[in-house]
Amino acid sequence: MLNPQKVLTYSAVLLTVLALVSCGGGDSGSSKTNSSCSSNNPLCAAVNNGNTSNGNTTIGNPDQLANVCTASGEKAWVRAHLNDVYLWYKEIVEVPVSNYTSPQAYFDALLVKAKDRFSFTGSTEEINNYFDAGAEIGFGYELVNQNGSLRVTYVQPNSPAAAQNMQRGTRIIGINGAAIETLSRDTQIAALYPDKAGVKTMLQVKDNGAQNTRTIELISSSITSYPVLQNSIITTTTNRKLGYLVFTDHIATAETPLINTMQQFKQSGIDDLVIDLRYNGGGYLYIAREVASMIAGSKAQGRVFEQLQFNDKHPEKTAQSRDLYTTRARNGQTLPQLNLSRVFVLTSSRTCSASESIINGLSPFVQVITIGGTTCGKPYGFIQADNCGTAYFAIEFSGVNDSGEGGYVNGFAPTCASADDLENPLGSSNERMLANAINYAQTGTCGASGIALPPAQNNPVLSNAIEGREQAWRNIRLLKQ
Repeated sequence: MLNPQKVLTYSAVLLTVLALVSCGGGDSGSSKTNSSCSSNNPLCAAVNNGNTSNGNTTIGNPDQLANVCTASGEKAWVRAHLNDVYLWYKEIVEVPVSNYTSPQAYFDALLVKAKDRFSFTGSTEEINNYFDAGAEIGFGYELVNQNGSLRVTYVQPNSPAAAQNMQRGTRIIGINGAAIETLSRDTQIAALYPDKAGVKTMLQVKDNGAQNTRTIELISSSITSYPVLQNSIITTTTNRKLGYLVFTDHIATAETPLINTMQQFKQSGIDDLVIDLRYNGGGYLYIAREVASMIAGSKAQGRVFEQLQFNDKHPEKTAQSRDLYTTRARNGQTLPQLNLSRVFVLTSSRTCSASESIINGLSPFVQVITIGGTTCGKPYGFIQADNCGTAYFAIEFSGVNDSGEGGYVNGFAPTCASADDLENPLGSSNERMLANAINYAQTGTCGASGIALPPAQNNPVLSNAIEGREQAWRNIRLLKQ
């Protein structure tokens, strides 16, 4: 099952696709192996030698090294690409290229891990399918390790998990007849997150309120993600109208349902908006800008939503990357303007990247009241670079808002702390985070603290399984090319 994450729209310089020219010439979009390199050609020699030994050879030009699909050719491109665009390119520590069997492993070894826990690689086809169409292989659930139990946070409609009536809060007790804690990390991941259709997994589960476990059979298939999972209008006891929106992924297919939902809220005359981003790791930055533009409305028009800051090799990108609040969506639709003076955002450690951009971008114009947990802390972003079938995501920029504020590497602490409440469905006024938002909307203060959870239990097997599932795409801020 895919782990979502991806890209955005900005100035013309960012929308320009760099010509990908291999050393023997060739097609800018080609991923074919270049076999015309000659040892007399210094560029080809760089490719054949890996081009990055230990500082003794010259790092090449990524445009010229692109799409030379041999092991040494791809590694040469990786080193050149990072040297060109990586935000911390000056701090890269050289490693022997021969120690790494794949370009992806070499890429990972070169990252500045002290500052970068987000850069990653993946299949170009798989990533594009998700971020452009919401298509993924899997069972259609999202899981969390909550105090030693593996539990469902939400289920995608029309998925294998939905067909078996898995719901928010369902606990996974066993996999294929074995207690989950007895299984290795790799076994858990293979069974819970299959990467191809037709994989069968038997799960022993216990639903909220149930006394007994039940056994269900899931068969993986291609499913379509619903990034706007639900929306509703809640009338409080003081007759305030709250628009409630569960938004899980900044992918292309989110644009129209987000606009439609905001239009419904505007027509209904809502007094407050509660946008639930507790499971939203980000995605396309242009989606975040549109969401913020609809919330803030006219007061922010023409002002900066996010100013991107690239490394010192690309001052032209920094100069031209002022992403402004807008009245029109990327798809051409006019954006409804809510013109709110405040907004409630439900957050957790999974609220990341483009979701944090919404919080940071709105804060100069709108009172942002966060309820839940501290966000993940990722003020950085990517531009997807494809080479030989692999999509590379190296952190290329940081972002600041209209007031020049950014750098929130420790995340945004909540205005009102509240634990995630898996005992109640999303959208229920009894669900702890939403209940706190409703209380704040009526009283102007935080309600009771979040639900008390039992003491944390150390279950490294479950933790590793979830960490393996939570690939980097769930935590992403991407410029759409």
